[in-house]
Amino acid sequence: MNEESATIALRKFRVQKNVKSEKGPLTPAGLLKLVKRFEETGKLEDRARAGRPCVKEARAPCIAVEMEAIASEAASGTRSAREAARRLGLPPSSVRNILRRILQLYPYKLQSCHELLSADTAQREAFAKWAFSKMEQDPTWVFNILWTDEAHFSLHGDND
Repeated sequence: MNEESATIALRKFRVQKNVKSEKGPLTPAGLLKLVKRFEETGKLEDRARAGRPCVKEARAPCIAVEMEAIASEAASGTRSAREAARRLGLPPSSVRNILRRILQLYPYKLQSCHELLSADTAQREAFAKWAFSKMEQDPTWVFNILWTDEAHFSLHGDND
């Protein structure tokens, strides 16, 4: 493909797609580069860039191993990103970013919940029957409920 045929191809593309401006994202020279890249590699993706690899991706496996080691040492199986950062000599913010963005691990806090006791069965059953009768009266009633896992909830932002 030469530059003249690339220009003609771009003009036809702009007419077909109703692109008014001659200053589109693709120029004849850019189209020639795309065709050349496709002929060489069989793909239109960008080539791998030379240079220093991403530090976060390179350190992700060692952080994952360290987090497992910390969890195995703790009696409760808890893990600490701050402790992993201390052991590996990395900034805690970098460890947290790697955990979140690369390893898809998110921090959470274990909280105690109310245990379901057999003494509560009658109360739970009464609520279920009441809710079912409300849904029979109005099928959209259930969509007006704000479901939450909080024990206490208020409209001004405080919760338990």
